[in-house]
Amino acid sequence: MFEINEDVRRILEFDTILEKVRELSVSVLGEERLNNLSWLTDASLLEDELLRVTEFRDLIRFDDAFPLHAFEDLRPSLKRAEVVGAFLQPKELLDIVRFLTMMRRVAEYFKDRSDKYPLLQKRIKRIQLLKSLEQVVDRVVDSSGEIKDRASDTLYRLRQQIGKISSQIRKRLETMLRSMVEKGYTQEESLALRDGRLVIPMKETHRGRLDGVVIDQSASGATLFMEPLEILEKNNALRQLMAQERQEVERILKEVTAAVREGRDSILTNFEIAGELDSLAARARFSLSLDGEPATVVSNGTLVLKEARHPLLILRGTEDIVPLLLEPESNIRTLVITGPNAGGKTVALKTVGLLALMHQYGMHVPVKEGSALPLYTHVFADIGDRQSIEQDLSTFSSHIENLKTILDGADENSLILLDEIGSATDPAEGAALAEVVLRRLTQKGCFTVATTHMGALKVFAHEEEGIENASMAFDQETLRPTYRFQMGIPGSSYAFEIAERLGVPKDVVTDARHLVGDERGQLDRLILHLEHELQETHHLLEEAEIKESRLSGLVTLYQDKLDTLRKEGEAKQQAMVEEAKAVLKEANAAVENVVREIRERQADRDSIRSAKAEIEGLKDRIEAISREEPGEDL
Repeated sequence: MFEINEDVRRILEFDTILEKVRELSVSVLGEERLNNLSWLTDASLLEDELLRVTEFRDLIRFDDAFPLHAFEDLRPSLKRAEVVGAFLQPKELLDIVRFLTMMRRVAEYFKDRSDKYPLLQKRIKRIQLLKSLEQVVDRVVDSSGEIKDRASDTLYRLRQQIGKISSQIRKRLETMLRSMVEKGYTQEESLALRDGRLVIPMKETHRGRLDGVVIDQSASGATLFMEPLEILEKNNALRQLMAQERQEVERILKEVTAAVREGRDSILTNFEIAGELDSLAARARFSLSLDGEPATVVSNGTLVLKEARHPLLILRGTEDIVPLLLEPESNIRTLVITGPNAGGKTVALKTVGLLALMHQYGMHVPVKEGSALPLYTHVFADIGDRQSIEQDLSTFSSHIENLKTILDGADENSLILLDEIGSATDPAEGAALAEVVLRRLTQKGCFTVATTHMGALKVFAHEEEGIENASMAFDQETLRPTYRFQMGIPGSSYAFEIAERLGVPKDVVTDARHLVGDERGQLDRLILHLEHELQETHHLLEEAEIKESRLSGLVTLYQDKLDTLRKEGEAKQQAMVEEAKAVLKEANAAVENVVREIRERQADRDSIRSAKAEIEGLKDRIEAISREEPGEDL
């Protein structure tokens, strides 16, 4: 099993993400499970884990409320219950029965849902139902964590006696107190409790007025708390009953604790299942907060990120996050990202690394469908100023130390993230070193993403097989970053343009341009031209998409109109046919009447045939109308 270096987790802020997920858990065990998530490098294990999170996300989003709620850490109580003769406190037993009840409801929840959540169902099947233990605890402990009076016949009898004697003592003491108040022997109007005994507060100057024993006195000594002798015997009897009650409660608790001890292993099994469910539920809730999706797991494939966003920017409520589209060709193993400062290069770099970590720790990531992340065995990152005073390392020395570690440990299954490679030293020497390192990593088959400002690396990436330029787009008119990632084209640093915009004297900028030289100037001009062409292409593409959308709408509108006209034509034609048939029917009846009259008047056969021919002609015309194709004239 592989683990990711703590420095990499810190640099990519994965631990910040993990803390956000832990906040969504409901138990200590859930937090522990999240803290101990494994870096999964087996495709089938990772796919199953991501599917479990997906099932839980869908459950939360579409199904009834899941009965998993906050539960206590039962392990200390179960540990104490191991000792024969030990007993748990009522509150501990209440926590246990509440947990068992919750797990039974969880199991019941999945009874009719096994087809909807098959992977979760596999975990639920392991739940041990302990209904008899629930009943044992329920019989003894009430909902407030106290032992019930009916926990045993003996306890019920003792508590009845205790209540009766306590009532007698209180009534007698209240009568005596009223008498003392009336006589001025005390100013208190209520009884006091000292050492578990009800007593009468008396003025010290009148202590002889009450035949009793001093149990306590006030700090000033002006008030004595006395127990009348006539109550002493009843109080002693009460104490004896209360001692017997404690013994009976302890006996009951030992009996119930023995039942807990017997079911301890099953309880622990359920506890582990609950922790796992809590971990999955927390990751599912986190997925919903990010609008996340499970990226496709690819063992030996190319990284594809569609509309990827940095999770922490989402959680901070950053507006107008420009999503990252990263889809290099399969033969590309190294991307060199260039562009101006504050243009989003490092954010893009960290987004790739953080999503890779989240993915292989079994989390959904904020991407769209079609995204895929390869299985990495190692993730290396050299990001930020790594100067170390303690180790007497300059920024450059620290970078070199990191590059050495990466070159020694990286293989074809590694993800390498290098920010400002070759910087913090002589530009020519730094660029040469960067070229060699990137070439070596590409040859190893790693997937490397590097950012830089060095022009030499742009040419190198263009010419070297397996390496491709990329950049963060910059608006040439406003000289502001767009944060849009673009493949296949290097980016300009826009140093001179930004300097001019910020008011640096023009002659200073002009002299600086001359110092750079014609070759560098030609390269920058080429990049600016390519960026301008690319922006124009994007603009034309957006216009084409708008026109296509409008045309599609017009086509749909025309088709709907045509369908409406056809339907109206068919309806009108049908109405005409029906009307014609009605006319024919009426005419036929009239003709039959004529024929009948003709026969009655002895008319000749030629007149009859002529009348019938006229009728048949009318029928043929109407039939021809009815056979016409609907809408032929539309």
